[in-house]
Parts: sequence; structure tokens; C-alpha cells
Amino acid sequence: MDKTLAFIFGLISGAVVGTVVASLFVPRSGLETREVVAERGIELKNRAEDTVRKAQDVANETVSKVQVAAQELLQRRPADPTI
Repeated sequence: MDKTLAFIFGLISGAVVGTVVASLFVPRSGLETREVVAERGIELKNRAEDTVRKAQDVANETVSKVQVAAQELLQRRPADPTI
């Protein structure tokens, strides 16, 4: 799970930095550049939110599967009469 979160963070960070750098090197007026950066920032924010939502869904699904597996293991375990 840590690798997945690190990948998502790296992906989002790279996209943000790439957008900012690309926007700064495009020949436009300052106002046009700010508008483009703002639009792309909103777009990236929306993408990041979608990515986080998907990661949360995967995490919740994984937790559910682990809980079910743990319950099944507990039910299969023979009863210990000493407890």
C-alpha cells in the first residue's frame, strides 16, 4: 500500500511541476499564462481528487477482504478448551 501511495503522490507532483514549467516557457502574456495555470490547476486538482478517491476505494476493498479472510480463519480454528 505504501508503494501505491508513493506512486500516486509522485504522479501528482510530477504533473503539477510539469504543468507549471511548461506554462512558464510558453510565449504568452502574463494574464494568459495565469489563466492557463489556473485552469490546469483546477483540472489537476480534479484528477488528484479522483485518484485519491480510487485509492481509498482500493484500500477499503482490501481491508474488507482481509477482514473476511481473518473471520474465516477464526471460524476454522479448532476451539481451545483451555481458554
